[in-house]
Amino acid sequence: MKRKRALSCLLLAVLLMVPLSIPARAAEYIDLPASHWAHDDMCYAAWLGIVNGVGGNQIAPAAPLSWGQFLTMLTRVFAPRAYQSAVSRGLPWDQAGLAAAQDAGLLPETAPAVELDAAITRLEVAVLLDRALSEDMVSFGVRWGGSAEETLTDFYLIDPACREAVSRMVSLGIIRGKADGTFGGDDPLQRCDGSVLLLRAVRLVDAALGGTPTEVGLLFVDEAGQPVGDAFVSAQVGSSLYFLPGESLPAGYDFDYSDNSFSYPISSVQNQYVVTLHALSELERQEADFWDRFYRGEVSYEEYYLQDFLLKEQGENPRKYLLLFGSQDKRRFDNQQEAAAGMTAVTVPVWNISNGKKVSSTATLTVHAALAEDVKEIFTEIYNDPEQFPIHDVGGYAWRGDSATGEHNCGTAIDINSNENYQVRDGAALAGSHWLPGQDPYSIPENGSVVRIFAEHGWSWGGDAWAWDTDPAEGYHDFMHFSYMGG
Repeated sequence: MKRKRALSCLLLAVLLMVPLSIPARAAEYIDLPASHWAHDDMCYAAWLGIVNGVGGNQIAPAAPLSWGQFLTMLTRVFAPRAYQSAVSRGLPWDQAGLAAAQDAGLLPETAPAVELDAAITRLEVAVLLDRALSEDMVSFGVRWGGSAEETLTDFYLIDPACREAVSRMVSLGIIRGKADGTFGGDDPLQRCDGSVLLLRAVRLVDAALGGTPTEVGLLFVDEAGQPVGDAFVSAQVGSSLYFLPGESLPAGYDFDYSDNSFSYPISSVQNQYVVTLHALSELERQEADFWDRFYRGEVSYEEYYLQDFLLKEQGENPRKYLLLFGSQDKRRFDNQQEAAAGMTAVTVPVWNISNGKKVSSTATLTVHAALAEDVKEIFTEIYNDPEQFPIHDVGGYAWRGDSATGEHNCGTAIDINSNENYQVRDGAALAGSHWLPGQDPYSIPENGSVVRIFAEHGWSWGGDAWAWDTDPAEGYHDFMHFSYMGG
C-alpha cells in the first residue's frame, strides 16, 4: 500500500466511518489520579474507544505496552475497516490488530515477525505512527515540534533507517523526547505512553480536518449509566458536545454538564458517542416548559421572572420579592414595624443529643409568614433524614437596625447551632467558636442533609455562599447561616 494515505483516507472516513467500539461515558479511573501526567489524554483516548479499561474501574497506565495492544489501538484509529473485518472473521483482538496492520500496510516491509506479547519500544511506535500518518500530514504543513537533531541529544545514535521517521514525528510534535533530552528509542513503553503518542497523532489529523461535516450517533444514558434514548445528528470535527442540538434529547432530560466528555472535541476517528444526561426535577421541567412556551410565542421574556419555579432558585429574584414583600421591585422591609407585622412563629421537629444519644425534640423560631410552611417542610425533612442531624439552638427573625442589610431583618434567614458553626473571616472568629464537621456532631457538614435540603428549597448556606470553598482560613463564612435570598 502506498505510504501517502492518512489525510485522504480519513477525509473519506469522516463520511463513511467505521466506528471504534462504542466508547464508555467519561470516567475517572481509580488508578489514574488527576495529578497523573497522562490523565487528560488517557481519559480522552478511553472516551474515543482507542484504549480500554482493564476492569475494576482501572486503566493500568503504568502497565507495559505490548505489540498486540498498540497495533490494536493503532488500527482502531488508522485502519478501522481492516480491524473490524479481522474481528468479524473471529480473530482475537490482538491478532485482529496485527492482521489489520498487515492489510493496511502499516508494518514496515522488512519488519521481523511480530511477537504480540512482546513489549513495544519508543522507536517502534515512532516508525508505526510515521507510516500511519505519512507524507500527507507532513505536507499539510502542521509543524508543532522542532528539529529532531536539536531536540534529541541522542539523535545520531538512532538506527539510520529510522531517523527520517523519528524526524517527522518530532517535527509534528508527536515525539518530544524524554526529560533528559534523549529519545531513548530502545525503551519499552507503558500504556500511558502509547495512549498519549497515539492521541497526539489523532489530534493532528483532527486539526487538518477541523470543521469537516460529519454525522454522529449518540447514545444517551442517565447518571446511573442506563440508556434513555439515542439520536443521529450532524456535527463538525473539532466541535464540542456542547453544541449538539437540544431537540435531540429525550423528553425530561438535559445535558449533565458535570460529565467530563463535554470538554472533549468530536474526533474524526469516532462517530458514536455516549452522552450522560441529567433527569430533570419537577422545577426544571417547569422551567423547560416555560422556554418551550416562550419559543412558541405564548409568553414573554419578562414573564420569566414571575414564574413559581424561581421560588426554589437560590439567591434573590423578583418572584421571591413578590412573595415576601408584595412587589417584584422591593427587596427589604422599610422599618421594624412593617417587618414585625409580617412574621410568625413556627415549631419544628428536631433531633438533639442527651447522654450521648439522639433524642426527639422540637424548636420554635420566628420567620416570615410567607415562608412558614416551607420552613416546617425543611426541618421535617432534616428530622426524617437518616443522618438525624442534631439541633440544639436555632434562630430566625431578629431586627438588627434600620441600616442592617442582612436577612434576619426580613425573617428569611435561619441560624443553626451558632457556637459550633461559627461566623469567621480569614480565620478570625466573629461569632461562635468553631466549625468541626466530623468531630463535633453539631457542626454542619458541607455535604450533609442540612445543606442539601435547604438548597433544594432555594436557600443558600453561608458556609460557601460568599467564598470559593468552605476553608474558614480564607474569605468570609457564616457556617450557621441559611438565607432564602442568599444574603
